[in-house]
Amino acid sequence: MDNNEIKRTNRKALPKFILLFVVCALIGGAIGYFSGKCALNELTGSIKAAGAFFGTRIAPWLMLALAVIVPAVCVPIYRCAKKLIGTWDGEDEELADIIDGKISTAMWISSAALVISYFLIAAAYSAGFAAFDSRPGTYAVFASIVGFLAIMVETIVIQQKCVDAAKHTNPVKDVSVYDMKFQKKWVDSCDESEQSQMGQAAFKAYRAAVNTCLWLWAALIVLHYAFDTGMLPIVMVLVIFGVLQIVYTLECIRLSRKGGGAWT
Repeated sequence: MDNNEIKRTNRKALPKFILLFVVCALIGGAIGYFSGKCALNELTGSIKAAGAFFGTRIAPWLMLALAVIVPAVCVPIYRCAKKLIGTWDGEDEELADIIDGKISTAMWISSAALVISYFLIAAAYSAGFAAFDSRPGTYAVFASIVGFLAIMVETIVIQQKCVDAAKHTNPVKDVSVYDMKFQKKWVDSCDESEQSQMGQAAFKAYRAAVNTCLWLWAALIVLHYAFDTGMLPIVMVLVIFGVLQIVYTLECIRLSRKGGGAWT
């Protein structure tokens, strides 16, 4: 592509970009202005009270419920996959795809439950040491800890079983899930087609993470202006955003030097 074509492409895309930027700036400015002008002290107090109630009265028991739901949902899916593996002749690609789909579903559910448990344990600890001032609060904290540990153990076991089951349809993948370099060795054991799929999925996840960081940054600025949430949440989002950008760019440079190319 010569310079004239590059300039034409940029001129074609630039107006839409500027329009989107201006619209987002106006919307964000309007929200921030009206949030600052309105009396939000009562709303801020209500939000804090609702958060404290959720953290001490609801989150611990949601954690225990989640610890029961995860195996109740994932184990039948895993057993169904194992049953299908027993009938697989080693050549039926359609059946192999069904097995992989069920294994992936069980792993996805357990991973999602683990992420939810991270939120719930943080909510349960939001009251700080004041939670130990009463017996119900103390019980709630310990219930949260028990539920969180149970979910962690369940997730590890479920994913280990699922990985072991996947090895039946992919015998070349002989890596243990408990290996400290499991992810690297698992990728290395995949063929070019599987690695290409992983690359496409990783790039889509990267783009989703970058866009999420940008939207969170904008939302947190408005929330800081309206509710005085402080700069720490904004800094944490920008740290994640920076890590994504730096690691991706450095990896692109490394791959281009090796001749592997990179996605942009």
